[in-house]
Amino acid sequence: MSEKRIITLIQPMQGSPSSYENRALGLSIGISDSTETLDNPSPYAHDEFIFIIEGAVEVKNSKTGFSENIGAGGSFVIPHGYDYQWHQQGYLRKLYVRFEVPKTAEKLNTENVIYIDENSDISWKETSDGHRKKILYRNSNQGFTAGVWQGKAFTTGMIEFPYHEFILINSGSLICTDETGEEHYFNRGDALFIPQGTPCSWEVKSKVSIHYVQIT
Repeated sequence: MSEKRIITLIQPMQGSPSSYENRALGLSIGISDSTETLDNPSPYAHDEFIFIIEGAVEVKNSKTGFSENIGAGGSFVIPHGYDYQWHQQGYLRKLYVRFEVPKTAEKLNTENVIYIDENSDISWKETSDGHRKKILYRNSNQGFTAGVWQGKAFTTGMIEFPYHEFILINSGSLICTDETGEEHYFNRGDALFIPQGTPCSWEVKSKVSIHYVQIT
C-alpha cells in the first residue's frame, strides 16, 4: 500500500478497525484476536509494538525463565532477537505494529520486553519545537523507534509528514487535518497511522500524551 492518507486504526465512531500493510517496507499494522495460545520458545524475527486491548498474556524469557504478565492497557515492544515464549490462557485482542528487520541487522541482547510508559526511569528530552519525549526503544539500525511524546497547545501548517508514524493517544486529544481540509479528531484510546509523505497539519488545544512508533 502506497496511499498517503491519515489511517484511523481504532476509534469508537468507526465501524470496523482499519489496518495497514507496506510489503516493500516490511511493515504491517492492525488488530488481531486469538484464543488460548502457547508458542514454541524462539528468538523473535521482528520488532513489534503491542497494545493489549482486552485479555492478558505471559511473556517468558526462554533462557532465564523470567515471566512478565501484561494485561489490558499495556503498551510494550518485543525486540528483534528476544528469545521468548508467548503464553495466553484465554481470549486476547491486541493492536500491533510489526516491522520486518533486515536479516543482516544485529540482534539486541535483551532479557525482557520494553514497556512504553511515561513513568519509566528514562529521562525526558526536550524536542526542538519545545515539547518533550522519551525514546524507550530503538533497534540496532535505528529504523524502528518507540517511545512517549508529550506536547502542549500548538498548531502547524500543512506539511508532508517526514516519516512513517503510528500514534496511540494515551491522554488528551489532537486534530489532524488532511490536504482536502477535512479534520480528523482523536481522543484517548484512539490510534492512527500516518504514512511518510502524507500532507497534513496538526492542532492540540490543551495538551496531549502519545505512545508512538516511528519507521524510517
